[in-house]
Amino acid sequence: MEANKPLVYILADEYRYIIGLSTRVDMEVAFHLNKGVIKEDEYSLFIVAEFINWGIGDYIYNEITEDQEKIRMNFDSDGFSLGKFFSLFWEVDPLGGLIQTKLRKIKSVVRREGIEKGVKIKGLEVENIGRIRFPDPVEWKQVYSLLQGRVLYFSEVRDLLRQNHIVVRDLNSILIYLKLLGKLEIIPAIRKSGEQIKCERCGSEEKLVEMECNSCGELDYYCQDCILMGEARLCRPLYRCSSSSFNRGLKLVTPRLKFDLTTLQARISNGLVGFLDGNLEEALVWAVCGAGKTEVVFAAIADVLSRGGRVLFAIPRRDVVVELAQRLQASFPDVRIKALYGGSKSKYKDCDLIIATTHQVMRFYRAFDLIILDEVDAFPYKGSKTLRRAINLAKKDKGKIIYMTATPTEDEFIRLDKGEMKLLKLSARYHRHPLPEPMLIESEIDYNRGDGRLLLAEDIVEKIKLSVEGELAQVFVFVPSRELVEVVVERLKDYFPEGDGLSWVRGSHSKDKLREEKREAFLAGDYPILVSTTIMERGVTVEKANVFVLFAHWEWVFSEGVLIQMAGRAGRSLKYPEGKVFFIGSEISSEMRAAKERIRALNEESRQKGYIN
Repeated sequence: MEANKPLVYILADEYRYIIGLSTRVDMEVAFHLNKGVIKEDEYSLFIVAEFINWGIGDYIYNEITEDQEKIRMNFDSDGFSLGKFFSLFWEVDPLGGLIQTKLRKIKSVVRREGIEKGVKIKGLEVENIGRIRFPDPVEWKQVYSLLQGRVLYFSEVRDLLRQNHIVVRDLNSILIYLKLLGKLEIIPAIRKSGEQIKCERCGSEEKLVEMECNSCGELDYYCQDCILMGEARLCRPLYRCSSSSFNRGLKLVTPRLKFDLTTLQARISNGLVGFLDGNLEEALVWAVCGAGKTEVVFAAIADVLSRGGRVLFAIPRRDVVVELAQRLQASFPDVRIKALYGGSKSKYKDCDLIIATTHQVMRFYRAFDLIILDEVDAFPYKGSKTLRRAINLAKKDKGKIIYMTATPTEDEFIRLDKGEMKLLKLSARYHRHPLPEPMLIESEIDYNRGDGRLLLAEDIVEKIKLSVEGELAQVFVFVPSRELVEVVVERLKDYFPEGDGLSWVRGSHSKDKLREEKREAFLAGDYPILVSTTIMERGVTVEKANVFVLFAHWEWVFSEGVLIQMAGRAGRSLKYPEGKVFFIGSEISSEMRAAKERIRALNEESRQKGYIN
């Protein structure tokens, strides 16, 4: 069990002093004496104050010390080396004056903050310093190896060791020792600095809520932004350990592909490998829906893994994480791969390539040489400052990020214009057929919300019938709300009655408990018509599909990007590349026109460059 009450101490000899914050002052004193930082036969130790928890201790420690007074140590390949310590030559009892100055500062801060009862001023002699045993090198090196690139709570560190079958005698002592070696930071999960309060796990400053803490019994804060990853509190320490670049040994990694890349795919793939050695830290792969963007990053992944680096592939949705992990394991059979998502088992197994939902990134710190972020325009990453911070914290200092999307946002276009990102454009599908260009249909859809009555124009119904009965295609029918899913399903059942107890029409939305079951059944071809909200706009591919978007003029739901993603469900396979897309609304909105123009422009560009027939 980790110690909970840190102490500020001053360790000094006649030439210099050190001010530290620790739950194991005895070990820290022994360490400094052992390394010759302070003379062993002339040292004095003063325990200035004991604090109620890490958050309060960290805050007051930073308030009473100058930058040059903080312990700064570095560790290199040759072993221990000292950084610049603040040195002071005394004349008339300066140590006593120093102690009094620090005590006055502590008392001033605690009065100002109203936390007198949480701080205890004390003096204490630490006995038997010479008998303090440091952790066994085999043990601390094992722990350090696993901790690299992670930011975890104490309970998560225990799980990390357990899942990797590592047993140590005293985990708390090992963590303190790693801090002394400069290999690990121990910080409060929520940090107070002046008037600012910030979550150190996710970087949020906005959603920090005051509470009475059951753990420390005092007024505390917790972070709402990352609550699903474990409760970040002021009183809860985090253990943060960065990872050195390309430190896992050289090995040749070659991906196995089930098909040859097209000329365009190969060009993008080579461009990404070149990007890894370039000056820019970020690249954007703008790939049209169904273009095979996943495979174009395999060479870049292999390059990083071959040089001993680590790779993260982050995706918004859990179901895609599981599917992609299987694909990547087939392509990289000799690479240790782990899928991380809410509810996944063995989250802390050591590996080289991680496929994770975006939120899982918060458990990593300076861990990855390459991060690939798929569907960067989608929820939950889109518009989330928290997840943007998490991605950047998970990247090593000289690491690279590859963003992938079919629908870049305005923010991406601005950054491209500024030259902040490298653009690689995958504007054509592998089968060399153009993207289906949507037909814009102005048709009144009579819907009475009061009684749930819905009337579809006969020509719309006929187009759906032709798709299913004439072209033998499956049909996506997208609608803007959960309420309309049920209404449209019931209306279409009038035209497509059940036969042999099997429904031709099924509906799904975000609150549907059978969503995954219906999705899998549709993918298997068990029924032809799926009515859905925008939840099915991504990651659903059937060989022969047409797309209908009803109420497409609802711009607050159906933006240009959303419409393009929905249109991207059609024409994805060589079996039916001419799939049809219909945007249907009571008027033709600017977003409908913009989506059609964007698709047309991409086709024209690919046609001019010879990427499509």
